[in-house]
Amino acid sequence: MHLRDVQNDVAPAVTDAFEEVFESLCPAGRAGGAGVTRIAERSAVLQEALLAEDRCPRLARRLLGTDVVYVGGDGVRHDGAVDWHRDGGHRALRLLEIVQFLEPLSSRTGALRIIPGTHRRGGSWDRFTPEMANPLRFLGMESAEVPAFAIESSPGDLVAFDPHSYRASFGGSAGRRQITTTYASVPESDEARQELSDYLLAGRSGLRDSGHLPGS
Repeated sequence: MHLRDVQNDVAPAVTDAFEEVFESLCPAGRAGGAGVTRIAERSAVLQEALLAEDRCPRLARRLLGTDVVYVGGDGVRHDGAVDWHRDGGHRALRLLEIVQFLEPLSSRTGALRIIPGTHRRGGSWDRFTPEMANPLRFLGMESAEVPAFAIESSPGDLVAFDPHSYRASFGGSAGRRQITTTYASVPESDEARQELSDYLLAGRSGLRDSGHLPGS
């Protein structure tokens, strides 16, 4: 779901707060992309702009149709393309990722691309990893040629999607910035509770190189 202009009132403050967090955590002159985990919790401005009840949590509840728990998020600087990837092989855990991009992005300048339907689990897409890892070899096309929907966005927009979807970004300039917040449905089965526990315990350091980071 693409929600246009819903963050216009806080977009400048979000950008300033993003820069303040990165300035404090990233060494000066750091080369390449980088990500800061749980960035929304590192700034009072970002907490209010992203985690307040009338912002992303309300959206997550409406889209998932259940009570939700906040399970983290990242601030990311991207340099270059982000190739096709999806998050995890969960069978019971339901997740929603909400992204705010801090630059205007078009299909030619790094907009998020998603392949519709690939969020479905337990089907053919779960066995499609080799093809998406090397489309040229298995599909006869470059990664940027894989059919997908490009979500062209502005800094005041929010983009919400199931992070089990295959997604990528091509053609963007260095230093593209984004902030993600991720929510999970409150688990109702033992399998979902275990998958949520595993998700929360996965290695998530405070600062890391960007690659296939959430929202990218």
